[in-house]
Amino acid sequence: MKDQHIVNIGKYVFGLFFLLGNLFFSGFFITGNTLFVEWWIVIFLYGTWANLLMVLGLLFYGLGSRLKMNSCLKAIGFMLLNIPLAFLYIILGIHLTFQ
Repeated sequence: MKDQHIVNIGKYVFGLFFLLGNLFFSGFFITGNTLFVEWWIVIFLYGTWANLLMVLGLLFYGLGSRLKMNSCLKAIGFMLLNIPLAFLYIILGIHLTFQ
């Protein structure tokens, strides 16, 4: 696999779960429908496991092929950008829900 393909995998996984999280999070505040919150929690939980499996897969691929380790770490870095954003959304959601 080319280095750019590996980095693009990290960008696509980041973008997918970021987009889904934003869709359900903002859907709740626009409509007030609690179904969005329930599905946002489901996406958050499945997204956590999917990102963790992708990080482990890229890490093991990088360890197996030392030449690809740098691009695997870049892809992992993109995917790890979702963690602080998810915690920010959790704190914001709790604050706005219980206000």
